[in-house]
Amino acid sequence: MPSRDRMTVRIVPLGSAEAADPRMGGTSDDRVQAAIELSLLGWELSGRPFPSYTRATMPIRISTLQEQGRDE
Repeated sequence: MPSRDRMTVRIVPLGSAEAADPRMGGTSDDRVQAAIELSLLGWELSGRPFPSYTRATMPIRISTLQEQGRDE
């Protein structure tokens, strides 16, 4: 495995064949744990500090697909 400082991250559309690839096996708990680890690694690779806000104070905006100009 390459050093983490030389790893690349690839972003694919959620509707793509790559995102639908079912290669991730295991139980639901295994997949949730993998998502946690990947999220933490993503933050580490970004070089930005991990957020310190609480879930109740997350800076989010809820919108519909229609508001975003998408009809998916």
